[in-house]
Amino acid sequence: MAILFSLIHYPHENCQPLIKPMLAVAWRHFILGAVVLCTWNTCYAEPSERELQIKAAYLYHFIKFTTWPDTPPVFHYCVYQDAGFANLLRKMYSDKTVGEASIDVTNINEQIKPDDCHLIYFSQTVSVDFLQKISQYAILSVGTDNRFTESGGIIYLFEQDQKLRFYINNAAATDAGLKISSQLLKLSIEP
Repeated sequence: MAILFSLIHYPHENCQPLIKPMLAVAWRHFILGAVVLCTWNTCYAEPSERELQIKAAYLYHFIKFTTWPDTPPVFHYCVYQDAGFANLLRKMYSDKTVGEASIDVTNINEQIKPDDCHLIYFSQTVSVDFLQKISQYAILSVGTDNRFTESGGIIYLFEQDQKLRFYINNAAATDAGLKISSQLLKLSIEP
């Protein structure tokens, strides 16, 4: 390395043809490394606390603009295999109600019978079998997988133009016995 710096600071005419290609290769490696690190960091970065709070606010409003066959005394929010997000919801919803009903939050997996849930949030891909299983109940399913509504889910949350958007599969909601407000349906956009 010291030789390289000495050649840069004290270039000899005989060394000029060697220095430029060496610097060009080093510069390309640096740029390639920076691009790989930036891409890796973007692809694998955990959602920020602010992003999770925005998702939590969406989930709260989804339940406010949905009607169930029977009005429960407690709305049960279920989070599929994401204990961290379930804890955040517990904190954010601790003093909130939906009408007269309080809110309870539970972290679940596929082995749990989902009939106590009014809303299930999926932050990851879920099996089609489990989505079909929950479609037998009046459960508002919300997911972030791009094939969520195609697989039978009701609301697909996605990012577009650096904003959180949602698409509602109203046919799936109706099949589950849920009525989604026309106000919310107007905000639904095709991904």
